[in-house]
Amino acid sequence: MSRHHPAPDILAEYARGALHAGAMLVVACHVENCAVCRSEVTLWEGVGGALLEATPGIALSDGALDGMLARLDDVDPQAENPPVPDYLKGVALPTPLAARKIGRRRRVTPNIWFAPVEVPSQGNARTYLVCAGPGTKLSEHTHAGREFTQVLKGAFADISGLYAQGDFACTDDTILHTPTVTSDAECLCLISTDAPMRLTGWPARLIQGLTGTLY
Repeated sequence: MSRHHPAPDILAEYARGALHAGAMLVVACHVENCAVCRSEVTLWEGVGGALLEATPGIALSDGALDGMLARLDDVDPQAENPPVPDYLKGVALPTPLAARKIGRRRRVTPNIWFAPVEVPSQGNARTYLVCAGPGTKLSEHTHAGREFTQVLKGAFADISGLYAQGDFACTDDTILHTPTVTSDAECLCLISTDAPMRLTGWPARLIQGLTGTLY
């Protein structure tokens, strides 16, 4: 059972589709397996529906309905998920993540790799998987905006606590932390940030620069 969940304001943003695509994906992966958060999202969706019903209608532009129906026709409900990369075989991916194309992994140290997750254009935001070996300490960093993390496998700890499989974490530019994987197993996380992380040490910044600030 998850011990760390998205805050109510994040779930409210998710329910009304106000997050960027990567952030929506991370929250969706948490909500899928968390009955508590699913219930709260349903509540927020009900509030939004009630407000919508109370809002005066606005006339559609000419051809709006036909355009929407045409786009629905383009969606193939039988479309298969993209193939899972070999390096993730055996990992139980949440359904929303399994529907996304996951790119080639890139090792930044012998114990840490990153892999991009394809989502619709999101400006400076970044969405990716990161995996680190047992006992690995990630570089100290902060953020420009918010970072959402969903733990898919293993566990890590930082200044705000211990986060295990199924847990959700949110940090921002007020937090300077050094996530450290627990010693018993590797840790795999899905992360979406509003912008590339801000690393404090020059070796880590050099690596980030070489990767094109992908992460």
